[in-house]
Amino acid sequence: MSTLYDPAAQARDAGAAVVDDPIINPPYDEPEYYWDTVDWETKVQKTPQKVEGRRPAGYFYNRTGPKAEGSLLEEEFVALDCVNEIRDRVREWRRGGYRYVSPATRDLLHHWSDPGHEPRLFFCQREAAETVIWLTETPPSERAGLFTQSVDGEQVELDAAHEPFTRYCCKMATGTGKTVVMAMLIAWQTINKALYPQDTRFTNAVLIVGPGLTVAERLQVLRPSHPDNYYDKFDLVPTSLRGHLGQARICILHRQAMAARTDTGKRGVVRLGPESDSAFANRLLKRELGSANRIFVINDEGHHCYRPRVKRGVADADGKPTKEERAENERAAQWLDGLERIGRVRAIHRCLDFSATPYYIHGSGYPTGRPFPWIVSDFGLLDAIESGLVKIPQLPVDDNHGDGKRPPAYFHLWRWVNDQLPSEDQYKTTRRGNAHSIAIKAEPAIKTMIGNWKRSFDDWQSEGSQVPPCMIIVCQDTHISGEVFNITTREEFEWDHFANKPGRPQVSYLFDSKALKDLNRAEEGENAKEMEKRLREILNTVGKEGKPGEQVRFVCSVSMLTEGWDANNVTQIVGLRAFTSQLLCEQVVGRALRRRSYEVNPKTGLLEPEYADIYGVPFQVIPVKASKAGGGGKPPVTTLVRALPEREHLKITFPRVEGYVREVRQHVRCAWDELHAIEVGASGEPTITTVGAVAGVHVGHPAGAIGPGRADTRAPYYQVVRLQATLYSVAARLLEEYLGNQGATMQRQQLFPQFLAIVRRYMREFVVFKEAPREEIALLKWQQRLIDVLSGHIYPVDEHGKERILPRIERSRGTGSTREVFFHTGRPCYATTKSHISHVVLDSVLWEKVAAQHLEACELAQTYARNDHLDFTIPYLDFTTGQSRNHRPDFIVVLVNGLHVALEIKGEHREVDDAKVSAGKKWAKAVNNHGAFGRWVYHICHDPDKLTQQLTALSSGA
Repeated sequence: MSTLYDPAAQARDAGAAVVDDPIINPPYDEPEYYWDTVDWETKVQKTPQKVEGRRPAGYFYNRTGPKAEGSLLEEEFVALDCVNEIRDRVREWRRGGYRYVSPATRDLLHHWSDPGHEPRLFFCQREAAETVIWLTETPPSERAGLFTQSVDGEQVELDAAHEPFTRYCCKMATGTGKTVVMAMLIAWQTINKALYPQDTRFTNAVLIVGPGLTVAERLQVLRPSHPDNYYDKFDLVPTSLRGHLGQARICILHRQAMAARTDTGKRGVVRLGPESDSAFANRLLKRELGSANRIFVINDEGHHCYRPRVKRGVADADGKPTKEERAENERAAQWLDGLERIGRVRAIHRCLDFSATPYYIHGSGYPTGRPFPWIVSDFGLLDAIESGLVKIPQLPVDDNHGDGKRPPAYFHLWRWVNDQLPSEDQYKTTRRGNAHSIAIKAEPAIKTMIGNWKRSFDDWQSEGSQVPPCMIIVCQDTHISGEVFNITTREEFEWDHFANKPGRPQVSYLFDSKALKDLNRAEEGENAKEMEKRLREILNTVGKEGKPGEQVRFVCSVSMLTEGWDANNVTQIVGLRAFTSQLLCEQVVGRALRRRSYEVNPKTGLLEPEYADIYGVPFQVIPVKASKAGGGGKPPVTTLVRALPEREHLKITFPRVEGYVREVRQHVRCAWDELHAIEVGASGEPTITTVGAVAGVHVGHPAGAIGPGRADTRAPYYQVVRLQATLYSVAARLLEEYLGNQGATMQRQQLFPQFLAIVRRYMREFVVFKEAPREEIALLKWQQRLIDVLSGHIYPVDEHGKERILPRIERSRGTGSTREVFFHTGRPCYATTKSHISHVVLDSVLWEKVAAQHLEACELAQTYARNDHLDFTIPYLDFTTGQSRNHRPDFIVVLVNGLHVALEIKGEHREVDDAKVSAGKKWAKAVNNHGAFGRWVYHICHDPDKLTQQLTALSSGA
């Protein structure tokens, strides 16, 4: 049979490894299989084989240097022995129950790995966080013998791989959730620092640096106070620990801010010269970190932070660096120089790099493609494809040139296009070719891909998608990108899919350095800076419903989409440039691989595949899926589930209960064995302020001031402070928070001495003053710290010596509401009419759908809501593991008589559900005792067909 009609055979002839079902591992478990596609000893491509075990961590390296469009089989696979050893040790540590870690860390680790966690965290996210925790909290004996290979091939100890400060790198493929891991590790450090302030392994001062404004803006979700913060969105912290997140101090910078200032060479009477390390650190950090030392540093896209080994104009082993490479070297050195300056005056506790491609680039002075020696975990693109975490690269084989024996032309598009040109128009290593001729020759391939895009567009439209698919073309340089953009957006007859036409929103954008410099498309009243900001906002929101980039269909670029871009609606990519390494292939194609849906097939336990059409990015060692001509594949069918404004009258609110307390009657007691000490002093708040005549107010010691300064302290304030009055104030605020508006005057008079005695004892036995007098506690910051520590550990006893249960409501969120629901899902849905929420998501058509139908028909049911993305939880203790868990009932139902029903639908009774049922009843009793949230009952229904009569019985007994 001719390979002309066999796409898989054509792709294999081209050098791609093709498999029918690339996804072979569940996303939430450690991979157990991988596809073996190449015999690296003989350098021969072979039929892909499914191999049992974990793919070894490693990288592809060409010892002869990069070659334009050279075969990737010329590269060799080099194992990362240190990473593989760490993997094995962390796996044993995980199986052993996370020995040696603090109780708070153990709670976090169990919370993250809980199968009932919603949303579930991917294994690669947990493994990356676990690795950093293992390297930090386990004793040195557990970490002995870890050696890594330097770029020069020498064996060095892992902690000495980066001399200025301890630096680790987590390698994670694009689309696998690096930002979530950053949030996990920030929570881990902050919570442990709050609970164990004397433990030097932890800090709550965090510096996050990204390579540009795009990344820095995206990372704002790492602030606990951000409305879309990841700690709440991904439920990263148990409710009992969530209050400690407020102690995190976070500074987010882009690497341009790491440039040191100097007035050398400037005109003026007074010149201070280059900025000192202390002044540099204070300028960048003092606003958000104060004078904190021991900084926890996170480098997002950390492969941009390195010190080059070349000097301007000097060639490295791979040839003379280009102008662009020299500029990148300067920016990379500036980033690292800035961190080293901070480290010299503030001390860097740990520095963590997160990157999909932590390798040295061409022109850096290091062997091109060699990895950073401090990589400690690796979940690369191959692992991500096999676990279904990213879209599967798909190879459309649409051409019929030649005799069917040659590789498809669009597989190596750049080679194909360049070879068609006369010699004087070709792009060579030493000179630029004719960009217009390149664009013209590439037009057929581009038009073919637009056809694939149009099929995707029609499919998405038929499914009701409000967002169009997006196609990307990545070009060799700005000359080609400009020509390609003009050709692609040209209106020809009805072929106007990417044309920017009057009367409709702009759908196509050229994003490259030259286009941004031109800025000739400014809107009325808009200056160049505002224009650039608007374009970046559009770029950052491509594919996001209701955002400026919602309707973008086409993006043409050179290198501006290398990182920080998280659009998940990219369905087609055309690579019109030379690819010199596997690394470059991964960087370009990564722009198309973010998934739209993460729904697991209940039959297979695997994520459903999503696809991206790829032309011109010659993967040769990654398992890809070949498609027949034009086979773009339909997008995953998704439904927007949201609260409907027109049904606001059906809104349901509920309390967010994180635990329980006993109602105050006559006496209280404090659980002293549950408390920890706090340190008050300069480590948490500067106690010296320097005022400089030139610099104004300068926080820190006089040595760090610019110009002459005066050291001030809070001595005048201390002189008027009355310590006893402060303790009275703390006790009174504790009592107010404890009672709210419920306590009578007599009750307050009886309880206040008990609270005051508790505060005095805590002050005497648990508060440690360091470089500060006792009067420092009078600052409201420290008063609130005392209240935060004590409030959760004071329990009431009534006049009979018995305790009455009350809920402990979350301080940060308080109540929840159906108004907060807004998400997309690929699961089956049932449209509602009696619910504030538009749909009921069906985990089981048999149970949830039948229950929803009965609730819609039941006259007793006033309104209801499916508990999906509602975050309505009931805390309980899993007695089999001793861990705190959260139970999520299936529905909340409000009856016409006002009774709220926390409803769980179960097919049959199981012993493991007993703890949940007991917890549900306890929850309802506590909430009813509270009295501020209406009447509640917990109910479990084993037969949805009997739900109406059961609700009738509940209503009658209310």
